[in-house]
Amino acid sequence: MERQIDRQTTISVNYIAAKGTKLFRSRDLNAPQAPYFGRPDPEMSVLRQFESSASQRTHGLDVTLRGRFTRFFSGTVQYALGSAKNDTGGINSFPADNYDLSPEWGRADFDQRHRLNLAGTLKASHWFNLGVLFAAYSGRPYELTLGRDLNQDGYATDRPAGVRRNSPEGPEGVTLDLRWGRDFPLDRSRKEKGPVLTVALDAFNVLNAVNYTSLVGNLSSPFFGQAVASAPARRVQVACRFRF
Repeated sequence: MERQIDRQTTISVNYIAAKGTKLFRSRDLNAPQAPYFGRPDPEMSVLRQFESSASQRTHGLDVTLRGRFTRFFSGTVQYALGSAKNDTGGINSFPADNYDLSPEWGRADFDQRHRLNLAGTLKASHWFNLGVLFAAYSGRPYELTLGRDLNQDGYATDRPAGVRRNSPEGPEGVTLDLRWGRDFPLDRSRKEKGPVLTVALDAFNVLNAVNYTSLVGNLSSPFFGQAVASAPARRVQVACRFRF
């Protein structure tokens, strides 16, 4: 649905639902079986089967406001509420238990419940022309594992009893990028057809926020619950362009 609020402002609401079937994943057909955890065919090791037996469900609600909000600022503000669940991490992913796939149904690796985006231009004068990109978002899920191979299938990805795939959630994040640019015509008599020198200053992650991207979900690791990677810190760059 879309509706015009005033002459320069529009609001829209979109709902999207998607269903995925026959998605790929891997499974070991010769995985050890309880209670003795011996392989059905002791003369073989892993018998890997690529199969299209996984599925996925996604739901998303987007609310977008676009237009000229004040005398100096125009742009787009979007809030997204979403949910994505599946039972595979891709064609190379193995289940924790090759004989019980039900615990694999959980949050998708890319699932993100909330996201707020703002993109616009703040223009107060010829010299003060600022591009703004802002994003705030909730955390994504990650795996919780024991860090041990209790079922002896060769993968230390066993989960605690009753824990589904991608149960914990990582921390939220926020980022702010700014861009200032100015055109300098070198031949004013020719206006837009003449040579132009453009100078720009870009600042990424102006707030210098620490946005973690990878957390340790291995209960046997001394780094359990801690982050081992993050998005880039604050960066500033200067750019020049000559058009003729």
